[in-house]
Amino acid sequence: MMTATNPYLEGNFAPVHSEITAENLTVIGELPPDLNGMFVRNGPNPQFTPIGQYHWFDGDGMLHGVKISNGKASYCDRYIKTQAWQIEHKAGHAIWTGLLEPPQTDNPHGPKNVANTALVWHDNRLLALWEGGEPYSIKVPSLETVGPYTYGGNLKTPVTAHPKVDSATGEMMFFGYSLAQPPYLQYSIVSDQGK
Repeated sequence: MMTATNPYLEGNFAPVHSEITAENLTVIGELPPDLNGMFVRNGPNPQFTPIGQYHWFDGDGMLHGVKISNGKASYCDRYIKTQAWQIEHKAGHAIWTGLLEPPQTDNPHGPKNVANTALVWHDNRLLALWEGGEPYSIKVPSLETVGPYTYGGNLKTPVTAHPKVDSATGEMMFFGYSLAQPPYLQYSIVSDQGK
């Protein structure tokens, strides 16, 4: 009898458990000396073996960054150390179930913000986003987690993982929603200065 496997936990989707920094990567060809910047990708990467059925959206956020500067390239990856990540890291195992399991209404830690979906650059900061919680501020280029970012305590709603930044005004527009309590949907605008 064969045991079913989860395609999002093996092969190209298999969890990466190590955080590394690799300087002076081998470059095949030549990088233009004027090309300077960093490409950062966010995606799900479970820190521990999941409880129950695993959905791709359940994994803890992990950032992968390639920095190009002065004709050289470097790479680093870092977990987004959300409060939930820290709780599970301290426990040494998964505490939250995922989307394919019944809701954990008795979990004393509340819902899990994995900050694993997208990134936005706004108000001179990189924010890691997830659909159901506050953004997490990230240091660039180290990709270390600064912590939750609530706009000086003014954020009262979750932030969508897909906000839009107006290229003319610099304002960031987003919505936040709750399935359990009113108001079920809120629309917000943050100024280019983070207000």
